[in-house]
Amino acid sequence: MPLLINNDVAKELLSMKDCVEALEAAFREEAQGSAANRTKSNIHIPTKEPNHWYRYCTMEGGLRESGVAAIRIKSDIVSWPIYHGVQREQKYCVQPGKFCGLILLFSAENGELLAILNDGYVQHMRVGGTAGVAARYMARKEAAVVGVIGSGGMAETHLEAFAVVRKISLAKVYSPNREHRESYARRMADRLGIKVEPKDGPADVVRGSDIVATCTDANDPIIKAEWLDPGAYLTCVRTSEAGEDIFRRADRYVEYRSAVALNHFTTPENQRPLSLGGSDARYMRLVNLVPRERRRHLTDVLARRAPARESESEVNLFESEGTGVQFAAVAYRVYTLARRKGLGRELPPEWFLQDIRD
Repeated sequence: MPLLINNDVAKELLSMKDCVEALEAAFREEAQGSAANRTKSNIHIPTKEPNHWYRYCTMEGGLRESGVAAIRIKSDIVSWPIYHGVQREQKYCVQPGKFCGLILLFSAENGELLAILNDGYVQHMRVGGTAGVAARYMARKEAAVVGVIGSGGMAETHLEAFAVVRKISLAKVYSPNREHRESYARRMADRLGIKVEPKDGPADVVRGSDIVATCTDANDPIIKAEWLDPGAYLTCVRTSEAGEDIFRRADRYVEYRSAVALNHFTTPENQRPLSLGGSDARYMRLVNLVPRERRRHLTDVLARRAPARESESEVNLFESEGTGVQFAAVAYRVYTLARRKGLGRELPPEWFLQDIRD
């Protein structure tokens, strides 16, 4: 019987250690050619509200060893307001503060629907967990100080993942909202048993940090290359958080994505927001600032086809974009744990089967 697994159940079941383990195994499968992705795809439709767009987003992936495939679906109303002088992406479904994202997990053995999961908790875990897998190979072995820009769910899971792969003794956090950064510092210190210091500016967070993570909705650069110490490992949730100076400074650039996301529009090119129509071009322009011989894919690093770090002083940059393989791997781990512990809500299989051939 298919399981309905909400965010509360997923949070009860999935630890960051489990998430990192599931993702690393999936990436190794991908490196060997036994995992497959369909590139992330977005459909954009303007709404009646000025500067608000509907975005339908999907990504799919399958794993041969686990014998599963998954699709992640998102339905968002998106806008780009200016906040503290930086353009940011805001989104909601139906009303502000509500979101719609689903993962459908299928068996590759008989085609049955195994589970339907809310994607919120899994989404934050798979992004942070992927950065953690990369840090395991790219960060210096003695890395102990983390700097985080952002104070939301992504900022939490990134720090959790770094604590899985390195012995972290100190974390620093900056958010434009003082209350948010101070709250983040308190809860992460309690959760991880380490010292977490809120800072008054992003430069204070970056300087002196072995590992740096930008975890914001910013559409403009929020970090400067001159702040990075030699030997730093930097990861960005969004390419737009880093500017040309960061890409020029990077001694090594490693990415995890299936391809540049596909964007499909219901309007002519001259009627699209710049933050949408220019997204692919911006990514390619920035990445091409790093010489080709210093650009690699994370799966090549895991398969030892490419080095992750060649000196203690190099500054390396990692970023990723969502793939179906990530969602298949993490959703399957959650599903397996739910079956083992008897959690989740069973749904009648006849709801999802029919006797009419397509």
